Amino acid sequence: MNRCTSTVLITALLISACSTPVRRSSPPTKPSPVTPAASSTKTLVAVPGRPAPELRFQNALALMQDQRPQDAQIALQSLLKDYPDLSGVWTDAGIIQARAKQRDQALKSFERAIAANPSNTVALNWCGAQYREAGDYKRAEQRWQKAIELRPDYAAAVLNLAILYDVSMRRPQDALPLYRRYQELSDNKDLIVSAWVRDLESRGPVVADSGSGAAR
Repeated sequence: MNRCTSTVLITALLISACSTPVRRSSPPTKPSPVTPAASSTKTLVAVPGRPAPELRFQNALALMQDQRPQDAQIALQSLLKDYPDLSGVWTDAGIIQARAKQRDQALKSFERAIAANPSNTVALNWCGAQYREAGDYKRAEQRWQKAIELRPDYAAAVLNLAILYDVSMRRPQDALPLYRRYQELSDNKDLIVSAWVRDLESRGPVVADSGSGAAR
C-alpha cells in the first residue's frame, strides 16, 4: 500500500481517541466516546424536571454504542441546548456528524468543543481530519500540531500529521521525523509505516515543494 492510496485512512485513524496504538484497519463501527469528565470543568446544575446531565450523557453514549446514531444525535443536541459549554458532548456530536459525512456540521461541532475546552485533544484530532478532507491543509496542520503539543504521545495525531505533510502538502522532510516518532509510540509494530520510513530515507535530503502549501 503506498502513501497516496492510504490517505483514506486519515479519518479511520481518528477513531482511536485513547492512547492505544493506532490500528491501520477499517474504522470501528462504534466511535470512541469522550468520558463525561472530559466534557466540562464546570459544575453542572440539573435543569428542573429533567434527568441529571451525566445520566443524559450516558444515555446518549449508550445509543451510540447500540449503533443508533440518529437517536444519539438527538439526545446530544438536547443536552447541548441545556448545557452549551460541554466540550465532550460537542465532540461526540461531531463524531456522529463526521461519520455521516456531514462535514460542515461536524466542523462546527468540533470547533465548539475546542472553544469550550482548548485542551480537548480528541476534538482537535477529529477536527484536523475534517479540514484535511475539505482541502484546508493549513487548518488541519494547526489542529494536529496543537493536539501533539498538548499530548506528545498521541500516536493517531502524530501519524495523521505525518501523512498530511507527506501526501497532501508534499513536505516529506517534515513527515519523516513524525513517522519515526509514530513508530516509537507504536513500538515499531506498523510494518507499512516502517516501509515508508525506509523509502523516505533512501531518497536522501529532500527540498520542499514550494507550490504545495495549504489549499486555502
